[in-house]
Amino acid sequence: MKDKFVADGMLGSLARKLRIFGYDTIYETDLNNDKILDIAQTDDRIILTSNRKFHQNATKQMVNCILLIEENDYERLCNVLDGKRKEELRLSPKDTRCSICNGEMNQVTKNEISNLVPKEVLKYQEEYYRCTSCGKIYWIGGHWQRIYALSEKIIKKIQQT
Repeated sequence: MKDKFVADGMLGSLARKLRIFGYDTIYETDLNNDKILDIAQTDDRIILTSNRKFHQNATKQMVNCILLIEENDYERLCNVLDGKRKEELRLSPKDTRCSICNGEMNQVTKNEISNLVPKEVLKYQEEYYRCTSCGKIYWIGGHWQRIYALSEKIIKKIQQT
């Protein structure tokens, strides 16, 4: 079972990427530190923060917390996912979560979403997914190749350490 995370307000981009990698990641810009601590304790989540004082406070309270001082998402992802089985980093559209709301994804047919995506996309894409929470539609486009390349780069770095 994959780890679950709760990210502080400064880590939105990282939270979206973790969701795409299939990690259940709570991220809301208006969560204060006390609420993040409560969520982590109640739901057995790992806190992700770049705030040193918050990290110290969380660890004093025996809450699993990762301090992220890296300057970019690639380095942060390597830190968060270091030591994970590389199979967890193999991207599969079926295993991703909604990058917007963290909802789970269901594969849908082209007919189900034909009026919800651009006509050009319908010409070239066959595989579609819909978030079970917010209804956002996803397909394997150019962004997927960039995320896949990122996952391969992370796997190589983790294997070197």
